[in-house]
Amino acid sequence: VSVCRTTTPSAFMRIISPREFVDVVLVKQYEDGTMLSAATNVEHPLCPPQPNFVRGFNYPCGCFCIPLPGEPDRTQLLSFFQTDLGGYLPQAVVDSFFPASIAGFYSNLTKAVKALKA
Repeated sequence: VSVCRTTTPSAFMRIISPREFVDVVLVKQYEDGTMLSAATNVEHPLCPPQPNFVRGFNYPCGCFCIPLPGEPDRTQLLSFFQTDLGGYLPQAVVDSFFPASIAGFYSNLTKAVKALKA
């Protein structure tokens, strides 16, 4: 279990301010090789809100990486998350920004899983 501060850069020519999230994170590997990463928002005295960042909020979220039997190079991914980006963004802006953010998350997740297997 650890506390993790995550930041995102500004987007859309700085129309969207940089965000920060502070979460308590649990990573666990099960006997069958399934990996779980679960997190939720937390306040921590070593992670106070930083100037020039908008504090976002992650509700309980996470993902399971489940090995596919007989296919060692493939993994089933089950993820769930709900994020409040904070600030005063119109919903149309959030809807246009979030898909790219999710794609970046899955790209980073793929790299992390490959690094763990190495």
